[in-house]
Amino acid sequence: MLAVPAAAIGLGPLTKSGITDSDSKGFYLTLINPYDHAERFALHSIDWESEATAGRVRIVPGQAQLAGGGQRQLLVIVKDLAPGETYRFRVCGELAAPPQGVTVNARVCSKLVARRLSDPAAAIASLSD
Repeated sequence: MLAVPAAAIGLGPLTKSGITDSDSKGFYLTLINPYDHAERFALHSIDWESEATAGRVRIVPGQAQLAGGGQRQLLVIVKDLAPGETYRFRVCGELAAPPQGVTVNARVCSKLVARRLSDPAAAIASLSD
């Protein structure tokens, strides 16, 4: 096989965090096609420290076709956050089908952190005890 250098896709920001008072938190990321031709990209939610799928995360869209030099905004939603929970995960993007002859499919990941506020009612109740 021939090793052909490939430009890494653009995905940003590379780190982002946010706080919510509900059981869900949304983030916007931007996907960028660095190539001068159209490409299809696949996006995946992955655990912070392993390659396991982060099952509580939804990425819209999960695949995107972008024109050369094009970009698109993605919506990332993490669900089922427990009161007081901090959930860390990554969203990674790569070419959906690397060109023939490419031995390494470059992948770029954003690290995201969602934190849900503690239950306000429980906090107030504990003050009155």
